[in-house]
Order: sequence, then structure tokens, then C-alpha cells
Amino acid sequence: MERKMRQWMLMGFCVLAITGCAKSTSKTEMESGLKTVAPSTKLSANAADHTAVPDYQKAALINVELGLGYLQQGQVARAKMKLAHAIKLASNISETHTAMAYFLEMIGEYKDAEREHKKSLAMSGKNSSSKGAIYNNYGAFLCRRDRFKEADQAFHQALLDKEYARTAEVYENAGLCAIKSRDEDKAAEYLTTSLRRDPGRANALLALVDLDLKQGKLTEARDLLGRYKTIAEPSARSLWLGILVGKALKDDNTVASQALLLKNLFSDSPEYQLYLKSENNQT
Repeated sequence: MERKMRQWMLMGFCVLAITGCAKSTSKTEMESGLKTVAPSTKLSANAADHTAVPDYQKAALINVELGLGYLQQGQVARAKMKLAHAIKLASNISETHTAMAYFLEMIGEYKDAEREHKKSLAMSGKNSSSKGAIYNNYGAFLCRRDRFKEADQAFHQALLDKEYARTAEVYENAGLCAIKSRDEDKAAEYLTTSLRRDPGRANALLALVDLDLKQGKLTEARDLLGRYKTIAEPSARSLWLGILVGKALKDDNTVASQALLLKNLFSDSPEYQLYLKSENNQT
């Protein structure tokens, strides 16, 4: 139980997007309305009277989960209280500092956020199983601060952890960061590697579609959109890209079908407004 919680806490707070954190369309990892859970206890192996000894690390992880849940709900004060308590309970594990770093970044305290990230990094040598996740999170933070060279170095450090299983996510983050830094060749290389390791990464697919479209690789862009449709539900972004690819290929049927879906499913989205604007400019 505790091992699974720790793996979840460090698997990456969000996949990097071109501007900040991407909102996932999959079911959120944390349910809303979380209630305070009493710290679990375990029996001391040497306690003759079987006195319960608090498991402070497990209690800290529970508080981290609660804190991130409150943050997701917009309850900033409660989130801060839980995350601060997690550090008080177990300041010697990286998860508590990584979670606090994310909280501080979300409220705009960037210097303090980096301080917490560096505390996690200092602990990574003591817990090799989390090193890749810590560097992945730090790289995402650096990229959101437009520190692209440092971010790329952090992603490479994450990949050096051979025990870290989520390398496809690292490559995706690195690719999206390269897009933000306008290094399209490097972005394409990273994103292609991400998809080779995990063909089901929808964000990486759409990012490659966008790159191919900008570079005039229309057939490749169309084929990637076809792959996307086999692994994910339509999103406002995928439909808008489908419209752009259809227009570039002069495929009126595709444009019409994608535009209708965009209107019916995402009429309040920025992508639908872009579509309306593009139509008005043609009239």
C-alpha cells in the first residue's frame, strides 16, 4: 500500500504543456471530497507489550494526497496545511518536498518552489527508485519557468535512472519543452521516442501532428490523427487540428465533420472560437 502510494506521488504531477500543465481528459487520480484519514500504525517488532508505533512516513503520504486533493479543488489554505504537516511528519522523504514544490509553484512562489525541488534532489541519491521522477518533475518546473537548457538537462538526468519506468513521459515532457523553446527538430525526436516507448500517449501524438502541419508534412499529420482516434476520445484540440489538416489537404468532408463535432462537443472552447474566426475571415 505504502509503496504504491509513493510511486503515485512521484510519477509526475502533470505532463508538461506548451503553456503550463495540461488538463488530463482521463479520470483524475484523486477523488473529490477527500476526508482526513487517521495515520496508520504498525506494531513494533521489539515491543513486548505490542504498543502501536506511528508510521510517520505513511501518515505523511496520506497528508500529501489530501493536500494535493485540496489544491485541485481550489482549497489553498487546507492544501498548505496538509502539505506542511506532511513535511513535519517526514521531512526525510522526497515526496513531501516535491508536493510542496508543486503547491508553491501553483501559488506563484517560484523561489520557494525551487528550494523544495532541490531538497528532493538532494534526497534522490538515498532513494534511487524515485530519482527519475524527481528529475522529471524538476525538469517540468524549469521548463514552465522558461529555463529550457536546465530543463533539458534535468530530463536527461531522469532518463539515467534505469529503474524509472515512466521514460515515455520524460521524453514527452522533453519534447513539449523543446516545442516551447522553438527547437522543432529536437521536439520531433523526443516525441517520436516517447511514442515508440508508449504508443498510447495522446498528447505526444497531437504535438507531433501540430509539428508536421507546420512543416507541411500533411500526410504524416493526417496519419497521426488517425492513430489518435484509435486511442483517445475527441478533444477540442484534436478536432481543431483535424480541421486544419483537412483544409490543408482540401478535404472538405473532413473539415465539415470535424467542425460539426467541435461545435457539438466543445462550443465553449478556444478552438471553436478559432474555427469561427477562420470562417469569418474567409467570407
